[in-house]
Amino acid sequence: MRIRAIARNHSYNVLLNIALISGLVYLLALFCIQLSETSSNLAPLWFPTAILMVALFHLRLRYWPLQLLVAGAAIILANMTLYGPSWFSVPLTLINLVESTVGAWLLRRLLMPKDPLHSLFSWLKFVLTAVLLIPMLSGFAAAFYLAPEHGDLDQLFTLWFMSESIGMLALAPVGLLYQQGYFNSSLRSQTLFEMIWMLILSLICCYLALTYLPFPFTFIVMALIWVAIRLPRLEAFIICCLSTVLIALMMNFNLFTNQESSQLFIQAFAFIPLLLVLVPPHAMSMVMHAFRTEKDHIIESENRFRNAMEYSAIGMALVSPEGKWIQVNKALCNLLGYSQEKLLNLTFQEITYPEDLTADLKLLEDLFDGVIPSYTMEKRYIRSDGEVVWALLVVSVVRDHEQRPLYFISQVEDINDLKKTEMVNRRLMERITLANEAGGVGIWEWDLKENAISWDKRMFELYDLPPNTIPSVEAWRERIHPDDLARIDREFATALTHRQPYRLEYRIVSRSGQISHIRNQANMICDSRGDILRLIGTALDLTEVKSLTEALHEEKERLHITLDSIGEAVISTDREMHITFMNPVAEKMTGWANTIALGQPIDQIIHLIDSSTGLTVENPVWYCLNEVSPPQSNLSLILHSRDGERYDIKDSVAPLKTLEGETVGAVLVFQDVSESREIMRKLSYSASHDNLTSLPNRANFEYQLKNAIQKSIEHNQQHVLGFLDLDRFKAVNDTAGHAAGDALLKELSALMRKYLRASDCVARLGGDEFGLLLQNCSVTRAKTVVRGMVSLINDYPFCWEGKQYRIGASAGITQINSQNCKRSELMEQADIACYTAKHSGRGQVYLYQPRQKQLLARQHELPSKDEILHILEDNQLELLATAAAPPLRPNDVAFYQMIPSVIPNDKLAVSQDDFLSASLLYGLRPAMEKWICHQLLCIQGENIQSKALKVAVALSEESLQEESFRHFLLDSLQQSAIPASDLHWFIQESTLLRHSSTIDNFIARLQMLGCKLILTDFSANMNGFSRLTHLKMDYLKLDAGLIANIHTDQMDEVMVSIINGTAHRAGVKTLAGPADQLTILNKLCHIGVDLVDGDSIARTERLTDILDCGYLSNK
Repeated sequence: MRIRAIARNHSYNVLLNIALISGLVYLLALFCIQLSETSSNLAPLWFPTAILMVALFHLRLRYWPLQLLVAGAAIILANMTLYGPSWFSVPLTLINLVESTVGAWLLRRLLMPKDPLHSLFSWLKFVLTAVLLIPMLSGFAAAFYLAPEHGDLDQLFTLWFMSESIGMLALAPVGLLYQQGYFNSSLRSQTLFEMIWMLILSLICCYLALTYLPFPFTFIVMALIWVAIRLPRLEAFIICCLSTVLIALMMNFNLFTNQESSQLFIQAFAFIPLLLVLVPPHAMSMVMHAFRTEKDHIIESENRFRNAMEYSAIGMALVSPEGKWIQVNKALCNLLGYSQEKLLNLTFQEITYPEDLTADLKLLEDLFDGVIPSYTMEKRYIRSDGEVVWALLVVSVVRDHEQRPLYFISQVEDINDLKKTEMVNRRLMERITLANEAGGVGIWEWDLKENAISWDKRMFELYDLPPNTIPSVEAWRERIHPDDLARIDREFATALTHRQPYRLEYRIVSRSGQISHIRNQANMICDSRGDILRLIGTALDLTEVKSLTEALHEEKERLHITLDSIGEAVISTDREMHITFMNPVAEKMTGWANTIALGQPIDQIIHLIDSSTGLTVENPVWYCLNEVSPPQSNLSLILHSRDGERYDIKDSVAPLKTLEGETVGAVLVFQDVSESREIMRKLSYSASHDNLTSLPNRANFEYQLKNAIQKSIEHNQQHVLGFLDLDRFKAVNDTAGHAAGDALLKELSALMRKYLRASDCVARLGGDEFGLLLQNCSVTRAKTVVRGMVSLINDYPFCWEGKQYRIGASAGITQINSQNCKRSELMEQADIACYTAKHSGRGQVYLYQPRQKQLLARQHELPSKDEILHILEDNQLELLATAAAPPLRPNDVAFYQMIPSVIPNDKLAVSQDDFLSASLLYGLRPAMEKWICHQLLCIQGENIQSKALKVAVALSEESLQEESFRHFLLDSLQQSAIPASDLHWFIQESTLLRHSSTIDNFIARLQMLGCKLILTDFSANMNGFSRLTHLKMDYLKLDAGLIANIHTDQMDEVMVSIINGTAHRAGVKTLAGPADQLTILNKLCHIGVDLVDGDSIARTERLTDILDCGYLSNK
């Protein structure tokens, strides 16, 4: 019996299975030991080893020890049940257990686990291993163990071997073949009932043969052979096993020999065994003959199917119910583009075109369920290269004896070319049908032998006949216009005579009297003798074409008349720019007659030049035909005629195109606009120039300014914009009159225009205000040029009616570059600079500074220029000193920063900020800084030197740009008692960047003398710092706004750290301030700033107080 674990992963089921096997071993051991009571000490028949070997064969290896232990205990228990406790059975039980283990291990190696006895060869392996080899080895072991005490070795070996072999052969095949669910499947197939009644008959036959018949085993063999032929393997093995048990019982109890059988019965049946001896060989001979015949038929069928499949011209395949390819032939592989190995790893669903898969699966499901015997369909497959191919698929199914589907047989025929041809033909017919319907073409056929004419639907519509009319030659002739009938008859007869295709055009008259134009053409089909069999032709309605042709002719006539009468020149050309037409106006303006110009290249007839440059330009027709936009300069053209005349023209050109959009030429139209263009020139000049001075006016000036700004942005050019105001012009105008003022403006305009370059622009913006635009000019040069112009105007003697008048001018300028390029802001800057110059003493030229705008807004709050000059002249100033020291050692003052402060009095009280702002507004910073330098270097120089003080002074951009100031400072340094190494000069970063060419040499002179340089107004412009590496800076002062919130703003702290680190890597010390709070000082100390100023270091003091004290600094 074959025992399998119901659920191998469940320990309970495994233990239950082991218990059941052990219980069965116990019962079989009891039965077999019981047989030995009347025969010998060893059982003549032994089943426990066989059942245990089969159980181990099906059981997992990790459960073998438990199964062997429990089964061994069961065998010992069976011995104890019959004979009581004894050590005699223990060694024999161990031999049984070893025999079962070795046998199970060998069977697992030799047999298939799912179907161990699937063939005769596997049965032979079973017999040799389990029935012969294993019992023989165990028989030797048992005989050697029992021989010393129980007698003959040969007899013991034979008895053991026979009992084990019979048990193995009778019971082991049943256990190997038994499967779970056997009884349920047997009930469904009626096999169990057939086995039961055959079992009963077999047992009865065995009993009767053993009891009443001579040579009983011959009869038993016949019965069992009949069972083997009749039933399947498992059922036959079960009956053989039970028959063996019955025979063993009868033999053991001596029940099969009937000594009292009558002599007559024996004589009657004495020779029956001879008959029965012959029956099995004959029966087996017939069975084997039938088997061999069936086998030959199967082989022949398989070969036929294999050859048919392998060498078939169409694709064939065996497909599993799951869709997996089982076997494919070469034709299918070639069709699908896959190798056989790769195709066998795919399913047909994977290579079926998605749109066809649903229908295929539906038919396959019906075939699987037995609804249909087979199906045929056209479907698409996806080849390995991605191409989609059409195939004709025929599918049938192969079923087993229980009608369960085993596999599908698919036949796949390549119909891809057929599908393509079918599609091409279908599309061709569709095109022909659509073309005929769209073109209104009627198709007809005339069978001359049968005299039968067939028309399509369109023919009836063309000839205005009812659809049920039978076409005939008479019906056709009735519709032809009477005037065309004779001509049609002649041409038709000629075509038939010469056997040539013909084309006829004629008129037909409808039932309503409407006339239509028809074109009828046909080909002839002749037989081998040349006789005409059929005419096949078409008919087309030309009425609309005729109407359009006539309308086109009329339109052409009207067009020629129009072109001859209009006042503009019209010239048409072909694709190669050869003239094809010229109207009379074109002939007059070019000087060429139409007859001469036709066919000539247009460039030989039309000569055009650009009015602004005087250069010959490309003909507009060329741009049109080549689809190129003409340049803007072509908007103003002059035509030179053949006879030397010149015409200002306005041209337009357009391509000539066919209905398909193909360009076949061009039409050039130009108009004489000489008079209107002259008027426009005068109006344009008048609109852009001042009528009095002939200078460009404000609009013209702003336009030129716009172009200059564009150039500065696109080409990074630098220009200068300036505003110039005449001083005392109103006095001349009021004293000498407006005529004198006009004359003065004219003379000064001519003077300024002559003074400037041709590329520069001077414009009158209104009244006595002029605008200057210096192209590609630096600020330094612009200052020189404008100062020269101002000086020229100041020195100009204007005489009117015997009197001489003097006037002046003030100017302000600003730079135009890519960073300063907004027109409104530029004009405001120039205006502010001019205003500053005008209110700074007249005759001045000022460069715009960004701070001038703020200062100008609060000018009314500041002291006047005269008051500032009075303060400087009267020495109403004192110097304040602010100490700069290391943050951790505030007493170690590095230097003092000098700041001027106004000494208040009863007449005037000016704050320090107002004084500095006013001096900047009025351009008096150089004068103020001269006063500071004079006080330090000359007046207080010896005192400062005696105290060993180091001082620092700020130099403004205005001062550094004045050459006189630079000479003054160098002379003062030579004469001063203060060592140059004790002097520090503050210079703005922007000054060094903007005016490096002017002041670099001066800075180098100061450094050669030993002066220290401090770069100020430095915030986060690291690019600017990198451009100043050619100058050796000693200190870098951080912008006050950058450190004001350093103790609360983390971003400012990070920025200061970056700048401080960058300066130190460049070998430059850092100065920060004012640090008026200890929190700011601590943060700067933490960052590593070298010097700090402000109240947290020392209070600001008068320089005189410091010099009068006995120590250097005052905390």
